[in-house]
Amino acid sequence: MTKPIRVLCLMLYPTSNASVRLRIEQQVPELRRLGVEVTLSPFLDTQGLAVVFLRGHVLSKAAAVVRGFLRRAADVFRLGRFDLLFIYRESTPFGPEFIERLALARSLPIVHDFDEAIFIPNIHPANRGWAWLRDFGRPARVAAMATAVTVQNEYLAGFARRWNPRVTVIPTPVDTDRRHPRDRRGRGPVVIGWLGSETTAPYLHLVDQALARLSQDADVIVRVVGGTYRNPAVRRLEQREFALDREQSDLEGFDIGILPEPDDDWTRGKGGYKALLYMAAGIPVVASRVGVNTDIVSDAETGFCVSTTEEWIAALRRLVADPGLRERMGAAGRARVVDRYSIHVIAPLFAKALAAAMGKTA
Repeated sequence: MTKPIRVLCLMLYPTSNASVRLRIEQQVPELRRLGVEVTLSPFLDTQGLAVVFLRGHVLSKAAAVVRGFLRRAADVFRLGRFDLLFIYRESTPFGPEFIERLALARSLPIVHDFDEAIFIPNIHPANRGWAWLRDFGRPARVAAMATAVTVQNEYLAGFARRWNPRVTVIPTPVDTDRRHPRDRRGRGPVVIGWLGSETTAPYLHLVDQALARLSQDADVIVRVVGGTYRNPAVRRLEQREFALDREQSDLEGFDIGILPEPDDDWTRGKGGYKALLYMAAGIPVVASRVGVNTDIVSDAETGFCVSTTEEWIAALRRLVADPGLRERMGAAGRARVVDRYSIHVIAPLFAKALAAAMGKTA
């Protein structure tokens, strides 16, 4: 029996963070089946994550940071038990890359993985007073010392290849067993849905005019899950809090999924996960023509990629007016995600990249 690859995965946040859950945790069982045993070690615990994006709470944040560095000190003493060190984004929020350098000194293979443009200054408003502690040159240094780098899209790969020739593009997967189309589409108003967080909810204002026009012209509901959105010109606007155990049922309530994003260096590093989630649930997508969205959404097949307000209006009108088109595009989107972005497709790519970093064949 082949000995499993033992991986210590360091990340900033615990698995209650959506990015960690989607990029890392949901793949752990499949990776185990493929012979990769992953041990997760977040810098922040759940208590720390609960306050880190809130204004104030200075003492609680300081205590969380102290606990985090103590956790990293413990990781130093157990490095010898692992075959590979996997850094998801960053091992610590600031300070030198000490554990990476120690692993390098011990000839322990390192894989650096990131799924957003962590090399671009993007400080949460609640923590801008601490921005001086952040070192945005650190991702380049860690990428350079890594045995290999894995990233979410080609834009991020372009950055990584400046520092390391061994770069593999691996998208974030969707759990297509848990996210699936609803059995039947009911009658009634067409629901234009968006699912996200408070961080990305401001992007909805990019489609203020389009949603207002649709609201005046057709019987539609605009439903926002997980963020706050105000648009008095939308006649029927619903808002719901996000809950993971309700995500599937929330998706089942959408007839069309939207993904508006500005075109900038930060969004070009994103992975279009909302589009993948909609498509997994058999929902046609209208997305901004930004970054990886044009790779995920096959234009006029699984949805539409658009730029201008008029293009947004035309795409949404077409889908609102044609239930058959929504069904066909939704089915095509589901098939595309199952074939290209499911955990069963993506986890083997990660396993292969980790084995390659150790000089093994997958």
